[in-house]
Amino acid sequence: MTTNASLRILSAAAGMFLLNISQEAHAQSSITAVASVGSTNVELNGSGILEIADPYIKPITQYSVGLQYEKALSRHFSMITGAQYSSRGFGVREQFDITVLGIDVPLGASIETRLNYVEAPLMIKYNFTESGVTPYLKAGASAAYALNGKITPKVQAIINWSLPSININLDNDLYNRFDISAVAGAGVSIPTNTFGAINLEVGYRHSLNSMLQDNIADIGIKSHGFSAGIGYTMMF
Repeated sequence: MTTNASLRILSAAAGMFLLNISQEAHAQSSITAVASVGSTNVELNGSGILEIADPYIKPITQYSVGLQYEKALSRHFSMITGAQYSSRGFGVREQFDITVLGIDVPLGASIETRLNYVEAPLMIKYNFTESGVTPYLKAGASAAYALNGKITPKVQAIINWSLPSININLDNDLYNRFDISAVAGAGVSIPTNTFGAINLEVGYRHSLNSMLQDNIADIGIKSHGFSAGIGYTMMF
């Protein structure tokens, strides 16, 4: 075999290899628009008024919307990051009856505390298959920064109404704007065409630090919640 022929073979092999790498890289990145809704609550820590306050703590609705970027690390593993807007918190509720014309009328009062965050996850994802309908698991951490928050008093009776909301002063030392959470999820990706897929998933998040810490009363509040979400992935 001549030198020129060898060079042509090597050049062709290198070209095929680079083309294959390019095609794999082309299919290994994706952007997903995601939205989720679920239930969020808090756990109380410390020796303060836990036994008094805990029975009145109730879950509220949490929701999030954002974009995620996914980069394949191997045939089954990938890394996920992105940015999303999230809203979560907790409620405090009390229910009792009042008698009106001899009839017991239920009356309830609640206070909903809600914080709104901008959030950035960093997770590792495992895909069970390489193509087609693909179940997956993912886990990692999420860092969030509270943009604002409100406390909304509500009254539930024959007619339900909400009182004016009160803005939370997040610069107060009691509140922690930063939240670090452990996150995990499971779902399935359903292809719609060559470059798109619909994702259905459930997730769990648990804060690792307190969103509110009162050192005098010795009470800390950590947020956690479950969610169900849907997303649409565009591969490139």
